Parts: sequence; C-alpha cells; structure tokens
Amino acid sequence: MATHSLSRWLVLSIALACSMGLPAPCLAQENPNAMTTEPVIQAADCPPFTTFPQVPLTIVVSCQKSDSVEVTMPLKPDARGLAQQKSVHGVYEYREYRSPRAEQQEYMFESLMQFAPIAGFTVQYSVRPSVITARSGQTWVLINVGDNSYNISVVRDSQMSCAPVNNAEEIAREMESHGRIAIYGIQFSPENQIIEEKSSEPLKALLKYIGQNPGGSLLIESHKVSTQGTEQDDFEITRKRAIAVADWLVAHGIQAETLQVMPFGRMQPLTKNDTPTDIQCKERIELARARK
Repeated sequence: MATHSLSRWLVLSIALACSMGLPAPCLAQENPNAMTTEPVIQAADCPPFTTFPQVPLTIVVSCQKSDSVEVTMPLKPDARGLAQQKSVHGVYEYREYRSPRAEQQEYMFESLMQFAPIAGFTVQYSVRPSVITARSGQTWVLINVGDNSYNISVVRDSQMSCAPVNNAEEIAREMESHGRIAIYGIQFSPENQIIEEKSSEPLKALLKYIGQNPGGSLLIESHKVSTQGTEQDDFEITRKRAIAVADWLVAHGIQAETLQVMPFGRMQPLTKNDTPTDIQCKERIELARARK
C-alpha cells in the first residue's frame, strides 16, 4: 500500500511540475523508465512520508516522530479580526524539505495548496506564501514555507471525541473556525431511520444555532461506515437519516430551501482505523456551509 501511494504521489508531482513550467521532472517523461531508476533522495533515517506528497525537486533534510506532541494550528481570524487557533495533541510526525534552488517559496506554496485536496485534506487557513493549516478528520497538518525550504507537522488528534454537542454556542464556534461540525447523539430507529425522541437535545442545539444565524444554505451530511452490510446499505441509511434531520428542522420552523441533504455512506470516513471508537466517530451527521 505504501509503495502504491508513493508511486501515485510521484506521478502527481511530475504532472504538477510540468504544469508550472519546471523542466527537470518533465524531461524524465521522455523516457518511461527514467523515474524508476532515480528514487527520491531522502535524509538518513527519514523514511518516505506517505501522509502528504513531497514537492518536486526538494530533498528531505530532517524528520521527527513522537507518540505525544501538542501543536498549535493557526486558523482564520474571527469576525472581529482576532486571531484564532486550535491546539492539537497526539501522534506526531515532522519533515523538513529543502530545494536546491533559491526563491522557490511561491512555487512550493502553490504546489502544497494543490496537493492538499489530492491527499484528502481540506485547507482550513492559509497565508500566502508562508503558512497552510489543513485537516482530514482527526489528522491536522501545519506547513511553514520559506524561501527555499518548508516543513510539515502532522498530528493525529488523540483528544477527538464523539460526544454530543451541548449547545448552540459550541456549534457556532466550530462553524466559525471550520465551516462545519459533526453532530453526535442523534438516534435513529433501526427499522426506518426515523429520529427517536430521546435524541432531541442535539437537534435543539442545532435548531437554535440555525435560528440565530439565518441566511445562506446549509448542508445536512450523513455518514456511516459499518462493519456489516454493503456500501449500498450504508449509503441508503445515510440518505434516510439526512432527510430525517432536514425534515425535523423544517417541521420546527427552518425554511426547506435553505437546507440541502447530502448522504455519503462510507465515502468520507474520519479515520482509516477500525477500533470501536473510530467506528463510532465515523457514524455522524455533519452540518456544513454550502459553497456558493
């Protein structure tokens, strides 16, 4: 699997370099076997990094790894312009890369911004051409870009919980910081996925938040990754659940035209692991802002 991932990143790196007018890796395509005989140069004791692709023509010069590190991730300023940040604590990996060429900051920044969605990350905040904060489920990435070098800190959040939201203020904070929030605690009947009354508290908090923040369209996303059944089974369940949540909100005064339902089934798991906690966290309803 690691070899397959590295090969995929290598192909994408070449394509990106060619699209940006860099000749060196593009010339290698004239010989189909050229890239197979010239492996990427790595610093001693630094294994290939599969979490995030490497910018073409850069070299790994240092790396670190730890089971427990806290990293502060810069986020988008709030409505008043005040800086925001998130402390992420968990398993940590670090890589520092260097380019043999000077004045590569813009190129490296643009490459990394393009690599983020390809690697499954959503950019949460960026300051061109020096800082990128990105997230994929429990995994957060902080990238700092200099003139001819950049470094990546990757932290898998060990403090992530699947606890139900407590109030509208908690939803507002997450929506302001990330543009989305996972809503846990909504219970559905196993027969027809109708919302059960005992799950009313998270829905009340959701209803209050939407009422306090009118305007714009919202996505009601539903996710489920089960260990039994098929992908189609999970997709159908998430379809019914997303509709059930939207119907509940409309029945309590939210305008139907402001809501869009998006069933995902197994397509967007938060993690690649299958511990009981991971499975529980993958099954969720998410509220997100619809893109204009």
